[in-house]
Formats: sequence, C-alpha cells, structure tokens
Amino acid sequence: MLACTYGKGLDLHGREKTVFRLVRLVVPICLVVSVVISLPSLAQGEEPDPRQGKHLYEYYCAVCHGVSGKGDGLNADSLGDVHPTDLTDSAIDKLDDEEIYETIEGGGAAIDISYYMPPWGSVFSPEQINDLVAYIRTLSEENGTKLSDVVRFVDLKKTGDEKCLVCHSKEATSLRPIGPNIGHEGSKLNKEWLTRFLKQPERLRPIGYMPFSKAKMPNFYFTDAELDALVAYLMTLKDAGINSSVLTGWDPTDSAEIEKGEFLFIEQYACDGCHKRSADGEGGVVGPELSYALERIRPEWLFYWIKNPQAIRPDSPMPNFNIPDDEIRSLLAYLYSISGNASAARTVANEAMPDPEQLKKGKKLVETKNCMGCHMIDSFNSQIDRGNTAHADEDASEEGNEG
Repeated sequence: MLACTYGKGLDLHGREKTVFRLVRLVVPICLVVSVVISLPSLAQGEEPDPRQGKHLYEYYCAVCHGVSGKGDGLNADSLGDVHPTDLTDSAIDKLDDEEIYETIEGGGAAIDISYYMPPWGSVFSPEQINDLVAYIRTLSEENGTKLSDVVRFVDLKKTGDEKCLVCHSKEATSLRPIGPNIGHEGSKLNKEWLTRFLKQPERLRPIGYMPFSKAKMPNFYFTDAELDALVAYLMTLKDAGINSSVLTGWDPTDSAEIEKGEFLFIEQYACDGCHKRSADGEGGVVGPELSYALERIRPEWLFYWIKNPQAIRPDSPMPNFNIPDDEIRSLLAYLYSISGNASAARTVANEAMPDPEQLKKGKKLVETKNCMGCHMIDSFNSQIDRGNTAHADEDASEEGNEG
C-alpha cells in the first residue's frame, strides 16, 4: 500500500519502522477531516453519499492522492521518503470502514505512522467522513463502482454554522468566491506589502487559492493615487477578533523557542508536507512559501490562523492540529528565524484614520473594478463570532467584538 515504510514523524525520536501498522493506512496524505466519533451517521441509519465524498476528495485529497486515487497527485513528490497510498489497490478492500474512518479521523499521529497524514478532526462532520469513506470504496480497480453523476458545488449538503462550511459562504444559498475574503486585510496584511502586491500581483499559492485552480489576481495597472486610496480603504477592514495580546511577552529571537519551533515544524506537524520554507527550498506545493508569507502577514493573525484555520476560512485545506498556544508561539519564532528578519514580527498598531474622501475613493474602486466577482468582504470568519478561542472571548468581553 505504501511505497516506503520510513518517513518523517514515524517516530519522533528514533523514526523506527512501523510496517505492522502500515496495513491500516488508507489515506496517509489526504487533506480531509473528521471528529472523534466512530461512524455516527451510520448508527443513526443514514446512508453515506459517495457523491458528497467525491467532492470532498477532489477538493482536499487529490492534491496528494491524485484525481484517480493512484497516489500521483501534484504534491506527491514533495513528501521525501513518504508516498501517498494508492487508493485503487485491492488491499483497500480488505480494510473495514472503521479502519478507514479512524485513519482519516486521527491522521498519522493517531496510529503511529507518518505525520504527513494530518489530523483533520476539527473540520468535517462525522457524516462527511462517512461520505468520504463511501467514495474511497468506489476507487478500487478490482471492486469499485464508478460514479456517473457529476458533483457540483450546489449539490453539497449544507450542515449549518456549527458544521463544516466547505466551499460555501455563511449564507446557505451562496457559493464562496474563487478569491479570499478581503474583509480583514487591515488585521492580516502589512500595508507596504499590500501596496506592492496590488501594483504588480503575483501567484501566492502554486496550485491556487482554490486547489488546482492556479488562480492569479490580474494586474489592474492602478495609478499611485488609486493605490493609495485602495490600500487605505482595505486597511480599515479589520477583525476585532484578532488581538495582539496573544503575543504578549513573545520574543521571536529567543534561541530556545526557535529550536523548539523547528522541531515542531519538521517532526511533530510535518508542515513541510504542504509548504516550502524558502523559494528554492524543499517542501510541498499546497500552501504558500513561508518566508514570503511572513513578509506579508502580521504575526498575531498568523497565531489565530495556525490555531484554527477554519475559523478564519471555513473551506481552508490547511489542517487544524489543535496546537497549544505556547507551541504556536514557538512555531512563529522559528518561522521568523527562517525569514531572516525578526523585526518583521510587527503587531497591529493604532493607525490614524485616512481622509474620508480617500476612503470613499478606495471603496468606489472595489466596486468599479468588480473585486466582488472574485472576493467577498465579510467579517463572519471571526474568532469571536465562531467562539473559537478563549483569547477571543476574553477580548470580546473587554473591547466589545473578526481573520
């Protein structure tokens, strides 16, 4: 089933062989999620829907396992000595549904195999995992049954605000745009970087904001005056749920924290399965290159993003590892160390409000350039609104109310 029995995270200290466990590995790299309940929707008498599972698979898993399930996805060659499972192999037929469910649910750490299979238990509902298991069953070249129906976004079940809002916005009838929500740029981005980017956009994610889309923002050839107005307006779009107090006392130059963060990044969470640390370095192609990400993104926003990506972007393909706060700070220290510029670790400052006429001009540009054709401006992806962190709850009680 697996091309190699060694790999990052097989054992945090010795990296010993775990061949006897590998027969249980069904989706070692698949970017999907579950919760800690075994097959609950089956127990409730609901039949899993492989058509729903197909969409989830193509959005989250195909980047490593390949569209056909043969383990040949775009990211498959970026994982060192670990290789994604061939889900079309007849060996998959020998596994029962509970084994497949457990592997998706807990990831590699839960069953002592490669950490390149992340735990996604904080994103998908149990029903969605069962749908995914049902779809995996169709991939077997020997016993699988192919699905004839095309899966469309509108076919997806909507599970409510408390469940996964995969590819859907807060409104039950709306699809998420192909570009990111720009409703919190003032809490997320460094102003200088945003100005440079809008002047000459470039692709930030090798496979696109939506997986496999390879989407890239067009160049609108803004004048300097237009850029000033547009950036001024976007920087007023802030998320009150992102609070710099989470980094109180944090020292990005602390060598012990950097060393701890390096271990967490490489060994415990295998972040390089999806990210490169530098433009010419090794690593996955799923997420942005990290040294450049640190140049554009504020550290407190990164803290909340690592803590719960789906609280900020519900359809994010980044795993939620439920990382403790102290480990997040260590990871940030390491990330800023590889960027070579710890001074870039700036927090949100109180900035003077721009001229109202300039803001009006910037808002008008968003409308006339049809930015909302690819983006949305919405504060629903808020740490406070989604009740994501204790920090956010405390901040809300102190300040009154978004990522």
